[in-house]
Amino acid sequence: MDGNIIDIKRFTLHDGPGIRSTVFLKGCSLHCAWCHNPEGIADSIGLWYLSRQCIHCRSCLGACPEGALSAADGADPFIAIDRRRCTSCGRCVAACPTNALAFDGQRLSGEAVAEVLLRDLQFYRESGGGITISGGDPLIQHRFAEDILRRCRAAGAHTAIETCLQGAWDIIEEFLPITDLFIVDLKLADERLHREYTGHGNGLIRDNYRHLASQGRDLLTRIPLIPRVTARPDNIRAIARFVHDCMPGGRVELINFNPLAENKYRLMNLDTEFFKAMTPLKAEELAELHAILEAEGLAVVREHGL
Repeated sequence: MDGNIIDIKRFTLHDGPGIRSTVFLKGCSLHCAWCHNPEGIADSIGLWYLSRQCIHCRSCLGACPEGALSAADGADPFIAIDRRRCTSCGRCVAACPTNALAFDGQRLSGEAVAEVLLRDLQFYRESGGGITISGGDPLIQHRFAEDILRRCRAAGAHTAIETCLQGAWDIIEEFLPITDLFIVDLKLADERLHREYTGHGNGLIRDNYRHLASQGRDLLTRIPLIPRVTARPDNIRAIARFVHDCMPGGRVELINFNPLAENKYRLMNLDTEFFKAMTPLKAEELAELHAILEAEGLAVVREHGL
């Protein structure tokens, strides 16, 4: 089973308990305006241009058989990519002497990914850690994700997936026997706002969340804190009440805004206007939102511990 991944991160501490390795798959059904891994929205492998590494040698222009690249002296970026023509053949990447052109992922087999993840099996066992499949969203390349999970679980590794639950329940159900921890991202309680900022309503997500909670699975809910959008007391309170109704005393973690994602949008020639003037929440603002979760009877997870 082959699939497209963004990257594999070893020795992570942010995607479940203990020391872990996380594989980030390509493909997501949502298109969140604030996505921190925008290269993971498409399930195909795309091309990045890193202008700071470019020496303006134009080697890539002659290497592209589709004429998808053009150069403009004095422009920033110097190289423009016509993504309608680009077939990701890789000839420009091979021709570039400074790696200014690079792919945003790679295609690997489930066996190859599991081999990398299981290199640190002893660390997982000693720390209570394991492996996590994130993205993107593992529900998109679910057969590939399931193959990796089965291989790692058979070797004795704790397994987790991080998902937005925007997918068919019969797909989610396939993960139940091979996943020890489900990390679920809930973003907006309001249906209209959810559709506006992610491209989909939240009805299917809420239904799947109820089903998953009723299974008695180990479940961690995460809420990304996006200034002016999700990081509002009314939104946090509404999500908290929904979680409590499904799973009284459930664990919830607030993920503070990370401004570094804006750099990826520049690399992909995407608009960065959404991130204008956005900064991470201050300690007192986080404390206010944590207090709301606690007032609704939920267990607040801070830095991956209660």
